[in-house]
Amino acid sequence: MRAISGTLEAAQETMGQPYIYLLFTSPDGGTTYDYSSSIGRILSIEHHEEAYNDYATVILRNEDRSIPDLTGYWTEIGYGYVTGAGNEHSQTSRLWVKHQRHVSYMGVLHAQLELEGMWNVLREQLLRVGNPPYYSDEDEELADLTVYGIISRVLTEVGFTLDALGTEDDSIVDSYAPKFAPNDQPFESCAAVLYRLIQMTKCYIRSKTSKAMKIVYPEVTDTPDVTYYSDRAYWFWEYMERTNLLIPNHVIVFCNRGEDGLWTNIITGEASDAAEIAKYMDVTALTTAALIDSQTDATNRAAALLSRARAETLAGRVYIPHDCRVELYDKIKVYDLR
Repeated sequence: MRAISGTLEAAQETMGQPYIYLLFTSPDGGTTYDYSSSIGRILSIEHHEEAYNDYATVILRNEDRSIPDLTGYWTEIGYGYVTGAGNEHSQTSRLWVKHQRHVSYMGVLHAQLELEGMWNVLREQLLRVGNPPYYSDEDEELADLTVYGIISRVLTEVGFTLDALGTEDDSIVDSYAPKFAPNDQPFESCAAVLYRLIQMTKCYIRSKTSKAMKIVYPEVTDTPDVTYYSDRAYWFWEYMERTNLLIPNHVIVFCNRGEDGLWTNIITGEASDAAEIAKYMDVTALTTAALIDSQTDATNRAAALLSRARAETLAGRVYIPHDCRVELYDKIKVYDLR
């Protein structure tokens, strides 16, 4: 959850006058343009924050033709309310203006900005660790680093940072040191490498402000971060919950290909959910992890893959007045008391 002040929380509960912070900053940090809602230029914002993607479309009034070329500028959109302490907001992760349109509607001129976030930057940047021309880490810069350590190293390639792990530990992310070979042709983007790495664990990656990312490890036993009610603040308007069968409910990972590549001493990692199998039938996923060479790591990989499948068994949606505290992977609870 994003931390907000008591005055902002009180204004949000009573659904007072909304406030949107929208400051665009040039790449060198020397020039800014403030188009926050108090300025009166914002016509609409469509903002998406997804697991491995974030993007937005912002439409601004531009009848006076004063909005300059903002491509390359960045912003961290802040949502909040007008409070007794002033205009307060909570900022979201960084977005860059990638495209800009000037649209005229019979004398009414708008500037339409299309913005993309940190994951798109990571998709654009190829990983260059090791020596050219292959950047395959021949000097073993990544050797002996844990998954967390490699993720941190990859993020530094594009000027991003990784927050300290804290208690977000699944006993894999900062313990398992994979035999990791990037750029085994074709060249990989930083985003593709991060996705490969995080899939080895039970964790997820959350983008934050100031070009930072954070490892999070949501668990069923976690205390809800926020609760929404039908009869009092925080309100919800509609909630839908969908329960799915766990498919696959059985994971087998074949490991230890060997340096000769002949798979003569296979190590098998296995994880299954007996209750889900009894509810339906055994649905087995088979995969390989050629470079894993220990039984513990093989078992952990199977457990991680099953954990990710289990995360998809509960889906849903909730419609609420905007809550500027909520982030991806927060745990919410809903009470319908009517």
